[in-house]
Amino acid sequence: MSLDEDSIFDDPDDDEFERLQKRKKNLPVFKKALEIAHTVNALNACLQGRDKEMYAHHLSESSLILGAKIAGEVGSGSWLISMQNAAIVRYHAEWLLTATFGLREMTKADKDYVKVLRNEMEEFRELFNEWAKEIHKMDKDDFEDEWGLFIK
Repeated sequence: MSLDEDSIFDDPDDDEFERLQKRKKNLPVFKKALEIAHTVNALNACLQGRDKEMYAHHLSESSLILGAKIAGEVGSGSWLISMQNAAIVRYHAEWLLTATFGLREMTKADKDYVKVLRNEMEEFRELFNEWAKEIHKMDKDDFEDEWGLFIK
């Protein structure tokens, strides 16, 4: 038996992986999550002193979690994991949206960046609602949520 160097690394799941990657990259809510992360990065670069201490870490964390959890949902194939990830995304998106009020009223943050972030979060909410509709169409798992939050 001869081993072809390329065939050693061929994985029958490569096509599925590529399909999921393409789906994720084309998902409007994922694209918007990436835009939000870039906006937060620019906003954080303008924060100074106490404003930076109070907001920068949390803004970065929440903005990065959006894309990560959406990506995790795409490949899961599980209603329960999709619901869990959507709940986490919603929490962090809501935090980012709420943070724009504090940034605008109580910091010296660049108000234009704050306005851009707020507008992006409003757009994200609309895209999130469309994404959530797709999750609601999924068949429920046989797996039971041991915490009792997501019930069939």
